[in-house]
Amino acid sequence: MGNQMGKHEEYHLNTIDSIGRLPLSEQVYVTLKQAILTGALKPQVKLNEVKIAEQLNVSATPVREAFRKLAKDNLVVIKPWKGVTVKGYTPEEIISMYQCREVMEGLGARLCAEVCTDEQIEELQAVCDACLAATDAEERVQINSRFHTLISFFSGNDRVMDYLGEFREMVNRDMYISTMDQDRTDLCNHEHENIMRAIRERRPEEAEHAMREHIRNAFVFKKAHADLRAKKFGQANV
Repeated sequence: MGNQMGKHEEYHLNTIDSIGRLPLSEQVYVTLKQAILTGALKPQVKLNEVKIAEQLNVSATPVREAFRKLAKDNLVVIKPWKGVTVKGYTPEEIISMYQCREVMEGLGARLCAEVCTDEQIEELQAVCDACLAATDAEERVQINSRFHTLISFFSGNDRVMDYLGEFREMVNRDMYISTMDQDRTDLCNHEHENIMRAIRERRPEEAEHAMREHIRNAFVFKKAHADLRAKKFGQANV
């Protein structure tokens, strides 16, 4: 599983203190997953099994096991005789994902406003408040992801929940990017409050509209960020 890295070049990986008691393969998996989600490991980067094992001070076996788990998460691509590469997405794939996400998450918010219980609304509000208070990027992504997941779960529609779960990791990668931009973070907080207000007041149409606007704005930010990267690195992108 070779790549074109120089002899002394290393991957930008940070070991995570809180996972020290996990099995080695799980430690490697969590470390690599975080590096991919945060952008420390960029799309299309080839992952060298030996280099990663040396850098994390483990044998090759837990690295191979971690690669298989990351492939199931759709975060890496494993090709026989060609090695392992961080998953990238074409402009068409990204556009399609956001189009579907807007419709499905909008439906989830509508249904949630119709059927969720008072206790579920309280839980959603607590998560929304926690997202407002979060300052750490990783914590904010986790809370943000939980907010969206709970809305789909409380919709009572298994199809909505399963469909959105299929590209949750892809969405989380974009969430990490947006947390680094204070203006987008502030706007995201405002959009979450609008969604929460509509659900709390049992206004299904407003909840759907607020959620769809939230997803459209996320795509606009994603596209702008990708365009800036394209100009900086001379690449075609979304």
